[in-house]
Amino acid sequence: MYEKLIDELKTGMQGTDFSLEGRNFEEGRINNQRYFDLYLKIDDEERRLMRISIYKGKQPYYDPWVEMFSIKDVLIFGGERFDYFDSKIEDEVLDFFTSQMDKGSRIFIEYQHDKKTMRELSAGVPEPCTRLGYKLFKRGYTWFKDWYFSEGFHEGNQKLQAEKSVDEEHRKNQIDHIQKRVKDFLENTKEEDIEKEVIKKGEKILKNIKI
Repeated sequence: MYEKLIDELKTGMQGTDFSLEGRNFEEGRINNQRYFDLYLKIDDEERRLMRISIYKGKQPYYDPWVEMFSIKDVLIFGGERFDYFDSKIEDEVLDFFTSQMDKGSRIFIEYQHDKKTMRELSAGVPEPCTRLGYKLFKRGYTWFKDWYFSEGFHEGNQKLQAEKSVDEEHRKNQIDHIQKRVKDFLENTKEEDIEKEVIKKGEKILKNIKI
């Protein structure tokens, strides 16, 4: 995963109506970690979209991970406002990274500027039912953690962590846990207390979940 991602990001990734390119690569705080800026280009204009850290991992002790932070929620292209969250570009960015992440890989995404995800997590919505969590769940992530406060000195801002299961046994256990949490949430939540969109996500999870 590590080498392939770095090579593709240096060359540039072509999206539907845009391109992405990694720049300003530098070594991280630990071995096999790299930091870089992800630039978004639309037509002839380009802007820095976010900062990313990639860790190769050290098997069998540490699995690989990707962290996305300092995300620009609003950008201006051609004099027009562009919102990153819930956009086609966000989906393609997530597709690009998550499709190349192996079993056991982790992803960390800052959400302090993602107001919908922040609001839902603060209200106690299960991570897979939130705006961002649902996107990650659909992409094969089955374990979640909400880093709503730092537990040390290097965690940074609020972020959602998601992991792909290491094997089928872990996946089944994690799916079972998600199913129970979502079912309990729906049974104990009044529709007037939460957005209908959240309820629909939960219902879709229970309907389509595969153990």
